[in-house]
Amino acid sequence: MKVPNLPVAIIEHHAEPPPKRKLKLTCRVTNPASFDICIVDAWIRAEASNGLLLAEGRIFQSMHNRVDPAIIPAGKHGLGAFHIELMAQVIHHIEQRRAGGDVKLVLSSRVLVSEVSASSDAVILKPPYETQFGDGGSGHLDYLIPQSEWLKLLKSLAWSELEILELPTGRLRAVRPLARALERFEDAQQNYRNGDWEETMLNCRKAFEAIIQDVTGELDMSKARQVFVSLLGEGEKTERFDKLAKHLGDFLHLGRHENLPHISIKRADAELALLLTGALLTYLSQQ
Repeated sequence: MKVPNLPVAIIEHHAEPPPKRKLKLTCRVTNPASFDICIVDAWIRAEASNGLLLAEGRIFQSMHNRVDPAIIPAGKHGLGAFHIELMAQVIHHIEQRRAGGDVKLVLSSRVLVSEVSASSDAVILKPPYETQFGDGGSGHLDYLIPQSEWLKLLKSLAWSELEILELPTGRLRAVRPLARALERFEDAQQNYRNGDWEETMLNCRKAFEAIIQDVTGELDMSKARQVFVSLLGEGEKTERFDKLAKHLGDFLHLGRHENLPHISIKRADAELALLLTGALLTYLSQQ
């Protein structure tokens, strides 16, 4: 018995949130053979752009109605799903390589399939043979997640570029002078996901502008020290924090489009802006 490649079409993707982030790809599996089959086992290797390994193992699940035999009749379709766990480090590497674009997944496989022979009183599985899930004649399955859909998945995964900082969003929203700053910071993260490096830096700067304005009622960055004293109290640490925030503000100001001569802003600049801004906001929320 020779089983041809099994054509697979992904019909839906779904993200499962923390604590165990997972991408679920629901698919339709076609049996092109002239006999009924049963998928006995499947070993899947899931990669993203540039060969980035996401997951490997028995991550494919056949799905059947409980009242029906677990077979795919000749020439018919069956359902299945790929379950790809996405640890924080994996998502971080995807985001680094995606750089604001789409996400392409490549699934290669080794699948054990048995021919099913049915009689009036029994179902017999013949010795299994190895085949592959394939998209056309390629022997592997390619699936493109457009940028817009990937951004929705990141939101469902509750992913933040700054997880290592454990940004206390609940506490930031509870402190009135920091609530709007958090909104601007979330805008900066969205800019980063879209690959808008300059806008990322500008919205990081706007986060600090929001703090100044909400405390003083004025958009006057010269009053930053006064604001930080009101949040942190008098003392040497506040003086040093004020200087640190001013230096960061100067760096973030590079994101302004009208800077002459033009300064090229890269992903690394935007990432640094996010990390430093997130760290300072976290510090302010913990006082």
